[in-house]
Amino acid sequence: MPPTLASLVQHSALKLTVRAGADRLGTPVRWAHASELADPVPYMDGGELLLVTATNLDAENADSMRRYVRRLAGAGVAGVGFAVGVNYEDIPEALVDAAEEAGLPLLEVPRRTPFIAISKAVSAAIAADQYRAVTAGFEAQRELTKAALAGDGPADLLARLAAHIDGWAALYDTSGAVLAAAPDWAARRAAALT
Repeated sequence: MPPTLASLVQHSALKLTVRAGADRLGTPVRWAHASELADPVPYMDGGELLLVTATNLDAENADSMRRYVRRLAGAGVAGVGFAVGVNYEDIPEALVDAAEEAGLPLLEVPRRTPFIAISKAVSAAIAADQYRAVTAGFEAQRELTKAALAGDGPADLLARLAAHIDGWAALYDTSGAVLAAAPDWAARRAAALT
């Protein structure tokens, strides 16, 4: 499972505080990206935690912040991390209100937390998630190979395969008849596909 905004907020070393969008902290974060552009949307892919200090933003202007936040939300940005103590001592209310209105999570980043620390936390979580997926794939391959070599028949192999994919599996002969299916209820579904 990729990192989420909630996992970053719970990361004790980052000391992030939720200022808006608390109901959307389950949002997956595909990357963390720092940008001071007034319109970073053309450079976003969706799923990013955008990290800003508001160098080039009129962050106290309500209309400007509504437009800015709507564009970010429309681009699929996962959330915004705003560094306090750099250009603003606190997150301007105009930005907090715009984020709340748009349902875009807004996280307060304390001055002592460098953006690179957030980027590294996201990167490490993504790498760990990918490692788990690869490891699970190798383990499944090893188990299925062992089952195939054990000679217990296709039913056992299909049961293990279905468990690994959290679904169902079927074996058909060359005429399309179902030879075996797993779990048991899958035989009817497999036969309907013949």
